Amino acid sequence: MLATSNTLRAAATLVVSAAAARAQLGAVAGWGDNTHSQIAPMPTGPFRAVTGGWLCSAGLRHDGTIVVWGDPKGGVFNAPSGTFLQIGCGRKWCAALRADGTLVAWGNNDFQQLSVPSGQFTSLAVGSTHGAALRSDGSVAVWGFGASPIAGQYSQVAAGYGFTIARRVDGTLVGWGNNQFGTTNVPSGTFLSIAAGINFAAAIRSDGTLAAWGRNDLGQSTPPPGLFKAIDIDADGQFAAALTTDNRIIAWGFNVGGQTNPPTGEYSSISVGALHGLAIRKECYANCDASSTPPTLTVNDFICFLNTFAAGDTSANCDGSVAPPVLNVNDFICYINAYAAGCP
Repeated sequence: MLATSNTLRAAATLVVSAAAARAQLGAVAGWGDNTHSQIAPMPTGPFRAVTGGWLCSAGLRHDGTIVVWGDPKGGVFNAPSGTFLQIGCGRKWCAALRADGTLVAWGNNDFQQLSVPSGQFTSLAVGSTHGAALRSDGSVAVWGFGASPIAGQYSQVAAGYGFTIARRVDGTLVGWGNNQFGTTNVPSGTFLSIAAGINFAAAIRSDGTLAAWGRNDLGQSTPPPGLFKAIDIDADGQFAAALTTDNRIIAWGFNVGGQTNPPTGEYSSISVGALHGLAIRKECYANCDASSTPPTLTVNDFICFLNTFAAGDTSANCDGSVAPPVLNVNDFICYINAYAAGCP
């Protein structure tokens, strides 16, 4: 549902910044239902971020532009031009955070979800029929089919079906809106990240363990047991997925189309749509020339990186930053470390 790629603009964006630090350019893998081509054929990458919607998928290319694929219902294919930091899709509509901090939305407008608020924002969450976003002062704005927010300073928001979950700057949670299945009865404790499905929610506790609450007839509020720790999480429809510290994907809940059978391998970020999941593969930055025969890393890769960096090509953005200047000395250090490690 939500793709996170942002940077630290204020004290209230710590969680989003952590996600940005993990962001990597890479090819996209998908799993689950593909009735509407949500996962295949996949547009060519690389992508910085991806998001799963109702019956569609969307992504941010390395230059911040948007591409949408799958079912075009509601006009989701009519994505705006420009450069974006974050994107999310709900039920036949999408919204995105522009590079200048403003919001834009397109697609279905049955609940006025395209009437985005004005002002400067640091992150975005897209629910089924409403949106929520963090302003630069840490307050929350909500529009569409969603209740008015509770005042406070927050570091992350997640939007479900008519309800919103927010993470305060101290890591505790609060919820408001539709509480039919107890979705706004948030657990106590402190948390690192949050996500919301149709009528359940999930989160990563400060110790890396998982929590979920709300509707549970399909196991969507019962995360799998294990000794793993999670670093990223997302939910939509009636299932959820998390990324572990060793970059594996785990999923739980609704499984009619293989939603809880994610692909193997290592990934840098995940997103969940109503019936499918998406993940960006953890790839080797140092292999700049994309060679596939050994030795994979040669002097050609170093020359390739120097050329792309000098040309201002954002594919040289090794550290995954999104705030200008996108290319700086950190990318060069990142690249040298990756090259020296022989393709991390």
